[in-house]
Amino acid sequence: MEILIPIVIALITSVFGPVLLEWAKSKFRRKQSDPIPDAIKYNEQIEHQLDLILNELECDQIFIAQFHNGGHFYPTGKSIQKFSIFYEVLNPNIESVKNIYQNIPVSLFNKPLSELYEHGEVIVEDAEATNSYLLNTTTGGKCKSIYLLALTDLDGRIIGVMGIHYIEKKHKIVKDEWIFIRQKVGAIGNIISNYLHSKK
Repeated sequence: MEILIPIVIALITSVFGPVLLEWAKSKFRRKQSDPIPDAIKYNEQIEHQLDLILNELECDQIFIAQFHNGGHFYPTGKSIQKFSIFYEVLNPNIESVKNIYQNIPVSLFNKPLSELYEHGEVIVEDAEATNSYLLNTTTGGKCKSIYLLALTDLDGRIIGVMGIHYIEKKHKIVKDEWIFIRQKVGAIGNIISNYLHSKK
């Protein structure tokens, strides 16, 4: 009987050990975060915020552009800073520009981005009466009022831009609307920052 116990233990270990190990590995792999559901949930949060803003402000178009590394300069390999529009909500009769503004070098929009970095906002209440450098940007000169706001991460670094466009009518944003917008800019900045810094 004493000899039988070690044989049984060895048999169980040699047969069931590898099976249990593979089972544990597969369970662990399944528990690891799948990036697609995480991205979908994140995207839904951003789009929900943009829908709320579009409805509240009765604007025509809202977009979020984010900065990213879009390649490297020859011959040094220094990163080329670019931005792309990742999110856009708009009224049904407004033409989308999201697909046009992908991998755009930051240098092409240096003036508005410089102002954005300095003040956190770019405001053009009457684009038709202003010789603005923004007129031929995201709407091809069709905007009547343009508002750009910096989106920042938890450390205060600018990680993106939210654009609010009035294309069919001019609109001067009033105090209560500014309070609402700045709250939403903070919320969206936090959502993006948390997603970018998450380890999943």
